[in-house]
Amino acid sequence: MEEVSRLVFHRSEICLYYAVYFAYLLYGLWTLFSLRDELQHKAGYIRDPYNYELDIFNNYIQLNWHWYLAHAVITTVSRFVLTKENMGISFACVSLTSLLISLPWKMFLFVVILLIIFYLVSRIGSRVIVWCITALWVSVLNILAIYFINPADDNHSFYIFSVILFWMLLRCCSFAHYCVDSKFSKDKLLGEATVTDFLGYTLYFPTLVNGPFLDYKRYIILLQKPSLPGFSYDIKTLVYELVRIFFWWLALELGMRCLFVHYMSMEIKTAKLVKSPFGRHAIGYFLGQFFFLTYFVKYGLGIAFAQYDGMKPPNKPQCIGHVHYYSNMWKHFDQGLYEFLFDYIYHPLVKANCSKFVSTVLTFAFVFMWHGCQTDILVWTVMNFWCLIVEKMLKNCMRSLHYRKWVEINFGLSTAQRFKAIVFSQLFIVAAFSNIFFIGSPKMGVFLIMNAYGNGFLNYLILSFCCYCFFQCSELISMKLWNRNVKNRTKIKSN
Repeated sequence: MEEVSRLVFHRSEICLYYAVYFAYLLYGLWTLFSLRDELQHKAGYIRDPYNYELDIFNNYIQLNWHWYLAHAVITTVSRFVLTKENMGISFACVSLTSLLISLPWKMFLFVVILLIIFYLVSRIGSRVIVWCITALWVSVLNILAIYFINPADDNHSFYIFSVILFWMLLRCCSFAHYCVDSKFSKDKLLGEATVTDFLGYTLYFPTLVNGPFLDYKRYIILLQKPSLPGFSYDIKTLVYELVRIFFWWLALELGMRCLFVHYMSMEIKTAKLVKSPFGRHAIGYFLGQFFFLTYFVKYGLGIAFAQYDGMKPPNKPQCIGHVHYYSNMWKHFDQGLYEFLFDYIYHPLVKANCSKFVSTVLTFAFVFMWHGCQTDILVWTVMNFWCLIVEKMLKNCMRSLHYRKWVEINFGLSTAQRFKAIVFSQLFIVAAFSNIFFIGSPKMGVFLIMNAYGNGFLNYLILSFCCYCFFQCSELISMKLWNRNVKNRTKIKSN
């Protein structure tokens, strides 16, 4: 990033990059919006009916909004009644009550068994046992998800149940790893890893269903503070964040009534209504934007409450509109999940003298298992894996002394940046298509790949030029953010 911060482009060149970016957005919006009436007629709905993630979230909030309110009230009162060491009681109280009321007794018993097993495992003190139990539970949950989810379940009760278990599994694993880490003393474990802490963390209601994953080290920030957070400032921040999330939810719902991209991803023949091969790329772009906004709202809700309760949650998902390296998508879209994968799988394997390639393979194997053992997930995982491997190899080549002497010294830093944008934009095209298998459908993924690579050289040349401009815009935005962070850190040090 230090090299990027020294880039100097002519103002007209920068204007060209941003002009192409915004022109593409406007063109894509108009292309898809112009089909709105026809798609509404074909679908029989005034709103896109196939954004399942958003629909399940809306249904869940409609049925459980009062539990969020109860959580806010109970935890606020608990600040004045309980010590910080006992705040976990109030956190767990809300979730246990809601689960007792909403889940059948067999499902509730399943949750209790999961919690008991992992708490006992955390006391044994073996990482091998923790991962054996985790692998066993991942397998069990995949069997449940594949064979027992009922598509006719209008309330998505079993789907919600399986999601609760998958999120809870990560939290249990994080707690167990914290307990078995040899660098923590028994006194510290007794103070920061009690039954109360375990239940408060694993059963924290705002992240119970909709995420994000909150590492236990982020949770215990609450316990390490000298006192519980203040009320007046925090309630204002919570209200502000909730209003902000509500605004983006409204924008998302408006978009669902204007752009039927999820319907197109399920009914491929409707995607062919977009006559221009170049215009069809907008379907993939806006599928990604809807996915981002959906998780910005879902994760934002849990993050807002976690901040209010004195924790240090991960950042909200970064907009895909200025993610140009695909590795950044993994790092910044779901920061909590990335921390879990890096801290508990990849980094320990590398420390244990396992090669980085094998460590990455095992990490992505867990990604596949945790997201669900389905064909579209497998395609997405494998394509993501190879895109990241190729990206890492290209970065290493471009950082080599030989390359730097040959390109940067002979042609200049700006020319080197342009060449880098040409190379990495090609890789990002493939990586972006891989996401369509995950957020859209396998049929749409194949359709867009064939549309890009099988519709003539001119079509692909225009797509490549647009992606080149997108890459440069993202680099310029990253440069601006990096310089701002450097200034802030310098200011803090000087004070």
